[in-house]
Amino acid sequence: MSTAGGVTVRRVRTLEDLSGLTDRHPVVELDIGRGFTGDGWAAESAAGRAVVVPRRSDHGIRGAATLGDAAHLDALWSSPEVRSWFLDGPFQHLSAPREHQPVVARYLDLGERGGDWDWMWTRTAPPHVPGEERVVVLEPSDREELTAFLAEHSPRTHGQPFARPGQLWAGVRDDDGGLLACGASEPSEAGTPTLAGIAVDTGRRRTGLGAALTAALTRRAVDEVGACALGMFADNDAARRIYHRLGFTTAMEWRSRWLPSSTPPRNSA
Repeated sequence: MSTAGGVTVRRVRTLEDLSGLTDRHPVVELDIGRGFTGDGWAAESAAGRAVVVPRRSDHGIRGAATLGDAAHLDALWSSPEVRSWFLDGPFQHLSAPREHQPVVARYLDLGERGGDWDWMWTRTAPPHVPGEERVVVLEPSDREELTAFLAEHSPRTHGQPFARPGQLWAGVRDDDGGLLACGASEPSEAGTPTLAGIAVDTGRRRTGLGAALTAALTRRAVDEVGACALGMFADNDAARRIYHRLGFTTAMEWRSRWLPSSTPPRNSA
């Protein structure tokens, strides 16, 4: 623990402590949650707080996430102990609030590999969307078909069909059985179903299939667990409008960067 200028920099050991420091931020509650290893850092004072904690990417790769106000992020990352914890640890990437990423960049040279993305959440089932009744659950035997569909119709997706246990893939097929749309739900470290791989045949976009698929997966998640989350590329305004219409709230606007020594998987943000 160290104190300078009224700001204390200290270790974060428990999820309860982390939740309190972040005012039970949705990312902490629904994305990190029970996956928190009890090994993070915080900078706090009477005026505010910032934290950095381990967080795995949607590909399961160990990284970290940092959030808080600019002044306390500055205090946090100016600490040699915090920088050593991150740079000498098992971490391959760091996500920071986009608006404050330049603050972190004062102390960490992470380069430009990575991307901008938004993290959203909801605890409310969406309104019914026409076409939901066409959504069917897909099976592991559909993996090759899904992989080929995503490569053709959503080449920068993070969706990885049946790559890990716990994934639920769903889709919409035409009358001949051809795939028209697909999407997945996979538990976050907190256990919250998190959507990925939402894709629609390029010739069938703007027909409501993406909204129907998202609504069906979200409804199932809220019914079963009480919440649903998703991540989306920041430049996808069309998707953002759909997700907001279905009741999702943008909780974080992230900028992720991969360490120069790391090897990010294809399409990783």
